[in-house]
Amino acid sequence: MTGRDSGETVPVQVWRLGRDEEDEDVILLRDNAGRVLPVWIAPCEAAAIWLRLEHEQVRSVVRRPMTHDLLLAIIERLGMAVERIVIDDLANGTYYATLHLQRNGEPFTIDARPSDAIALSLRAEVPVLVAEEIMRQAGEVVDEGQQIEPEEGPGDVDPD
Repeated sequence: MTGRDSGETVPVQVWRLGRDEEDEDVILLRDNAGRVLPVWIAPCEAAAIWLRLEHEQVRSVVRRPMTHDLLLAIIERLGMAVERIVIDDLANGTYYATLHLQRNGEPFTIDARPSDAIALSLRAEVPVLVAEEIMRQAGEVVDEGQQIEPEEGPGDVDPD
């Protein structure tokens, strides 16, 4: 366990999204040092992230807001802004995250599942950060040419 608000964080990018060898959905987050953090996620969140990342044409077909789009609209309508998300704890193999919001300069944090926080961050176009201690514990160094290629997207997606 790393403990929340444990200090230094590193920015990461959503590097790959797919399935592992056991057919579980996984998102790979990569920092500038080439470390990759695998985060296993539920199929619904995988679909929400996949739609946002890969399929502009599919997003244009979606007729109603998905849950993360709705959440962002509510946050903004309440006069708040998403500043960043932080994956800030690891306990018993489970990652924990916080949404960092602000309204009129006043900061707010809200606990979230990393998959929901990542899906929201992609929509709000804000940074994803990971506690340095988590990257040290669970990250793996990957060379650019190394093959870590999860399979294509999270399966069939119903646009309605």
